[in-house]
Amino acid sequence: MRGFFYKLLIVLAIGFSACSLKNKSGNGSVALEDGSVIDAELKTTMKFVSTEHDFGQVKEGEKVVCTYEIVNTGKVDLLIHEVRVACGCTTPKYDKKPIRPGRTATIEVTFDTSRRTGKQQKAVTVITNTEPARTLLIFTCEIVL
Repeated sequence: MRGFFYKLLIVLAIGFSACSLKNKSGNGSVALEDGSVIDAELKTTMKFVSTEHDFGQVKEGEKVVCTYEIVNTGKVDLLIHEVRVACGCTTPKYDKKPIRPGRTATIEVTFDTSRRTGKQQKAVTVITNTEPARTLLIFTCEIVL
């Protein structure tokens, strides 16, 4: 009996430590950190005008802003479930309302160059009701004093 509980504890620990965006079932549904599920039946398609941006040279301490434009190219509403950044130097801003088919929306990303120097490359992960669910946005710059 003790062995059973030990195995159960290991399975639960692995389950809780798994990636926050994971397959829920074989039908393509995924679960988010907040417990909500993206239903496979509500998938759509989208297109970013560009997924990369180069700020060029910027002075240390500046806050630079890039806007990524996204178009819902599918037949159902596009839902932006999450926009993840790797650190506090990057702040995303986007409307959480559904994007109707054929419509356009933006994701604005602000990068604070304070206390940084040299070449920088940052990633922003956008999680939507598309296949694949994750899209990676990249921006680069060279911070000079």
